[in-house]
Amino acid sequence: MQTQAMDIQQEQGNFAFLKEGLGELYTQACLAERYFANDPQSSLVKMRLFVEIACHDLGRHFSLRPPVHGELANKIKMLDASGCIEGWVIDAMNSLRLEGNRSVHLTEINGNHVAKLEVSTLRMRQHMRNLHDIARYVAEKVLNTCCKQIPDWHQPLQCDISEHVAAALNGHRDSSFYLANRFYHELETMRSIKGTDRWWTKNAFADKQADLAYWLEKAHVQGHSETWLLFAKSYAKKLLQNVDQRDAKTCFKLAIKQDKTGEAAYEYGRYLANHGETKLGLIFIKQAAEKGCSEALSAMLSKTVATDEYANWLHQALKFNVLEAYTCEAFRMLDVYENQPSEIAAKRIKSALVNAQARRSPGYQFVKAYAEQHVFNVITPECAAKIMVDHYKDLPEYLWYESKLFTQICQNSAYFSLVSELYQRAIYQADDEHQASEIKFRMAQLALAEFTTKKSVKTPADIPTMLKEAADAGHSEAREFINSTEGKAVMKRCGFRSSGNNQKSATSKDKQKRKRKLAKKAKRK
Repeated sequence: MQTQAMDIQQEQGNFAFLKEGLGELYTQACLAERYFANDPQSSLVKMRLFVEIACHDLGRHFSLRPPVHGELANKIKMLDASGCIEGWVIDAMNSLRLEGNRSVHLTEINGNHVAKLEVSTLRMRQHMRNLHDIARYVAEKVLNTCCKQIPDWHQPLQCDISEHVAAALNGHRDSSFYLANRFYHELETMRSIKGTDRWWTKNAFADKQADLAYWLEKAHVQGHSETWLLFAKSYAKKLLQNVDQRDAKTCFKLAIKQDKTGEAAYEYGRYLANHGETKLGLIFIKQAAEKGCSEALSAMLSKTVATDEYANWLHQALKFNVLEAYTCEAFRMLDVYENQPSEIAAKRIKSALVNAQARRSPGYQFVKAYAEQHVFNVITPECAAKIMVDHYKDLPEYLWYESKLFTQICQNSAYFSLVSELYQRAIYQADDEHQASEIKFRMAQLALAEFTTKKSVKTPADIPTMLKEAADAGHSEAREFINSTEGKAVMKRCGFRSSGNNQKSATSKDKQKRKRKLAKKAKRK
């Protein structure tokens, strides 16, 4: 369904939902998107106009008195002071306002005043995502549009490249770079298609390489600031052959000298890590994260999730509006509450969830469902379990969610396979021996219920062992069960199999014994 929605979005445009009812916003958004690739400066001007129109639309919708007026900064302040607009919208508006202001001012370079503003492709993509998020918010408030089914902003496929070719040949460096970047991604796609699915020939690949080399060199000669990075990535992935003493490392180092967004430092860090220089690679990834590179911040969150550094990197990720960070913050607030429950801690969870939901941060539904059942008690355990199971794969993979999900579903036989899959990680994440014993006992109980129904069961650990370890750790229910008639029978039974070290059946043992005897006889002969 999501893929289908994205296909429709590509056909109708990222901002089609504004067309009926918010026509002027739609026009400015489309123009911002049109200029995004080959004229970032004009695109930012259109984004600023979009924000200004959005201020008036929201002001009218909420009947603000006095009406929004004055400079754009004042209009945004009036929206903020009204209390009607969510904080993340105000932040996004101010960000686009500041960038729009920069785009219409002269800059001084070596004593010369220049009207050209350099903005990296990575940064422009982030601005377009912010613009799209504001557009969805305005549509939801003013037009009462259900925006949950609208996919996130995706760079439009521009099939007609004749405009870019003409502009590039006339000296337009952004168009030259756009063409080089396009052929780079096409080569990446071709390289990823292997086996019987591969439709391209070696000659077709070589033609694309020639196109990449031509337009990238042209953009470089024309002075585009991002060409060293694209050279570096092309050499690193062997999409281009090293020429004129250029190689990936040399180009990465030159790219870093011009790196303002952290993208070059991040890519170089990854390159070093993949080539055995892990410590040096981490240094560059940290540098990239400090500059606000979202991929680098995500990497640092992953590396520090169980350390004291995690809170600082999470704060940095929130500062730069990294989407997954809003889910991480809600998850962290949940852990704080569970360690020391209080009314203030509960309010902080609610606030973090509001921010995560507003930005559609990946996997926020998982945290929301758990909190709504365990903190706010507004949904049933069954409802919470279903939502959590539906969304746990959306969570950032470095979050320690397994123990929470295990606890939520461990008594429902319908989730037996998933519970078995989560077991080892849940044990690892246990806060203490008592929690570990609870996990072992619940796993054993669910496995026994599965065995009763299906007469066979595979478990992540031996059932009698799990029960004994839980009882030895002081788990009262485990001790009571082991001492019961049913429990004694279970502890003597040898037919249970674990999915790790499965016990061999008697038949299998006999077969192995006969094979060994035959092998010995063969050696004697």
